[in-house]
Amino acid sequence: MKLLSPDVRSRYRHPDPDRDDRPVVEFRAFTHGLQPATVPAMMEAFTEDWRRFGVDAWNEVPNHWKPQSGDAVGWWSLPTYLADAFVAPLLGAPTGTCILQPHVHWSVQCLLSAPEVADRGSEIVVTDGEFPSVLHSVQQWSSLIDLQPRIVPSDEHGRPDIEALTDAIGPETAMTAVSHVGFTTGALLTDRDVRTLAEATHRHGGLFLLDGYHSASTMPLNVEDLDVDVFTGGLLKEASGSSGNAFVYIRDGLEITPRLTGWFGDADPFGFRPEPEPHQDVRRRFLGGTTSVASMYHAVEGVDILLDVGLDAVRAHCLTLTDRALEHAADLDLSVRSPLPRTERSAMLLLEVDHAHALCEHLKTRGIYTDSRKNRYLRMAPFVWNTAAEVDRAFDAIRSALASGEHLDSEIQDTAGPVT
Repeated sequence: MKLLSPDVRSRYRHPDPDRDDRPVVEFRAFTHGLQPATVPAMMEAFTEDWRRFGVDAWNEVPNHWKPQSGDAVGWWSLPTYLADAFVAPLLGAPTGTCILQPHVHWSVQCLLSAPEVADRGSEIVVTDGEFPSVLHSVQQWSSLIDLQPRIVPSDEHGRPDIEALTDAIGPETAMTAVSHVGFTTGALLTDRDVRTLAEATHRHGGLFLLDGYHSASTMPLNVEDLDVDVFTGGLLKEASGSSGNAFVYIRDGLEITPRLTGWFGDADPFGFRPEPEPHQDVRRRFLGGTTSVASMYHAVEGVDILLDVGLDAVRAHCLTLTDRALEHAADLDLSVRSPLPRTERSAMLLLEVDHAHALCEHLKTRGIYTDSRKNRYLRMAPFVWNTAAEVDRAFDAIRSALASGEHLDSEIQDTAGPVT
């Protein structure tokens, strides 16, 4: 078994137990990562920098992220500095091609607002399984510009149909946008499939967008080798960066001038000229108004952990734990919606279970946190802070519940929000 050392687990702050004295098992890395142990100190650093420097903090603050580097950094430069230092290594991307964003939705909206996209064709090829940040945005923009979505149905397993997608790409393809990992299946596109779609798109002059929210931070990537034009993702989930911290990669040399750019993306933001001019650094054109500084202070604490232990080791750990989970699922004769081959498997597993929401609620009372979708699927993602014993504990609880039916009597909690 290839598992990370317990030292990695100790670098995260774990939730307090709810109903017993055992540690809580958190399997929802695909929704929100655990808090890195360094986050409280980083947030204190933000409040102290704000107090100490005031407005001048925009120009320079102490470098809390790489203190030994000697690099000067200020609030103004954080979106690019942190992206160069921490996001680019996650993606195997060159310096100068990544920038922090508030969320993927903004990145996609900016991209769609750029005339260089519509100039390439009249269609955007997507699957019907894309996350709303992409799928809904493409459909909404179609009523504003002459750029129509071409929605390709997923296969019988809910996964991208590579042959059908390739057939749909043609002379009118302005862009192809697909998920690296499907959020409803946990299915990972192989490198071969990604390159096939990128090659087909580029053959007709289109752009290729890969939404890697569920792949970045869980495995080694090289966006240049994959021939990606734009890669979107975020740090909320496995990277444990909390909300307000996403990113976009733009291939070096790609000319994009979003119409949704804000004054932070202007060539001379403090010139306050009557006419806008795109910033010479293409990635800065994806900035809007005044950036949210507080969220960036804790953005990369989880990334720092993952890069330190190595993404190859992270991938091996996740595969070992999902191997173990799949063995338990087979013993329980549970259908698995996620792919079984390792080359097609992400860090996320979906099990087909009747009354999945009730089972999810029942597991919470046992200190085991998963989530459910459509009351048909139980989702879990054993990550670097999880152990093989925790996987065993979870499936012991699932086995007991399914055998006794006790989860069917679970009280569904009336909360202030819909997140499971």
